[in-house]
Amino acid sequence: MNILLAHGSSDARHGDAVRKLADDVSDILGDVVQAAFLSDESLPQGARVLPLFLGEGKHGAVDAPRLAEKSGAVLLPSLAAHADRIAEIAYDRVTTQGRRVSALFGLYRYAGFEALYAALHAQNKRCTLVAHGALHGEPTVASTLALWRADGIAPIKLQPMLLFDGKSIDEMAAMAVEGDTGGDDVEILPVLSKGAGFGELIASLLKEG
Repeated sequence: MNILLAHGSSDARHGDAVRKLADDVSDILGDVVQAAFLSDESLPQGARVLPLFLGEGKHGAVDAPRLAEKSGAVLLPSLAAHADRIAEIAYDRVTTQGRRVSALFGLYRYAGFEALYAALHAQNKRCTLVAHGALHGEPTVASTLALWRADGIAPIKLQPMLLFDGKSIDEMAAMAVEGDTGGDDVEILPVLSKGAGFGELIASLLKEG
């Protein structure tokens, strides 16, 4: 059995999105894929577990391994180990209508997400202009947008480097509407788990094991 392990949230949208992703990946693989959360007491014995963490921190280093060991489950490398493939999906989305794009990639934070930041930076020639901002830490999404607006750069595509809907995407969207424009100059793209490519990536990681 394959398990997608997420950190969990009090926001119901998060859990619903994780379960939908598991269903989508199950359809792609033609095999059982279930959602699980760090708050679960145990996982199915012998399951193969893919941690859905974009950053490297306590969840990936301590919490997920502890839960997997307790459950007799096999822990696969988390999404943080595949930052280059995550970045490729993000660039594919912002360049759907061509390369002449001003793209802002919104990270949750910089600390612990260095691999993802580096992977995004490595592909920045795919857009006309590329910047990065964070939800927590400087430069923030709001401060980066303020600089671009001061330079008259518009329109801007904001790709949240977040996996699921929830409180974090709400906070990032609120940052995007700060200032005189009210956010009319920013197109906020869906979180990573929505749209083309992500379910297929997760399916391929489970196949590669």
